[in-house]
Amino acid sequence: MSVTGGCHCGAIRYSATLENGTKAICHCNSCQRRTTSAFSSNIIIPRTAFTVAKGETRTYPHLGDSGKLYHHNFCGNCGTEVFGAPEAVPDVVSIKAGSLDPEHRNIGPMAAEVYVVNRTNYVKELEGLTQYDGMLPM
Repeated sequence: MSVTGGCHCGAIRYSATLENGTKAICHCNSCQRRTTSAFSSNIIIPRTAFTVAKGETRTYPHLGDSGKLYHHNFCGNCGTEVFGAPEAVPDVVSIKAGSLDPEHRNIGPMAAEVYVVNRTNYVKELEGLTQYDGMLPM
């Protein structure tokens, strides 16, 4: 499935192919703080299946649980994070599902929940998803 997406103001646009992707909900402390929400929804795909078609993202790197940097790529105008790039797994990107264009958001069910040890008590386990205390095994 080919998809497009971008930031809120339209300055950043991307295209991607999701066939070899993994869809996961992340409950890590970083995602909670960065998104100001209980979790983030992600589609992890090969880096070669992702292209920034318009604009240039700004990057906020932070030290991930792997001990390596995770680069959050966002729009410098509106602040929307569109994808992440983990140095621990350099051949993938993590598209933020909310940045998909509306016609591409119905991507089917998520496959997993990660960092469930950090799940907030007002969010319940999603039935049928594989649960991981940490990151997906890659």
